[in-house]
Amino acid sequence: MGKIPRIEAKKKEYKLKDLKKWVKIKMAEKNKTQADVAKVLDLSQGRVSQMLKVPDPKRDKGKKEEKDPFSYGQVLILCDFFEADSDEKARLLTL
Repeated sequence: MGKIPRIEAKKKEYKLKDLKKWVKIKMAEKNKTQADVAKVLDLSQGRVSQMLKVPDPKRDKGKKEEKDPFSYGQVLILCDFFEADSDEKARLLTL
């Protein structure tokens, strides 16, 4: 079975999920923890955990998802922290 195509109306939602996934992948690649990310963003580890959470529609019914937990500045900091190349950085900063 192939991938389900993304619909244009949910573009921002998809990009936010992609950003969260990118952060999690980079944490694993660079052997970093949520505490490390929290320190560089000057936040608590609990706040970073909330920011990276992708809600489960079945389990989290009725709960509102934070629309855009990452500021532009935080994305820039994360790009530097994870040593993102220029293409990656450009893609991530066009949310």
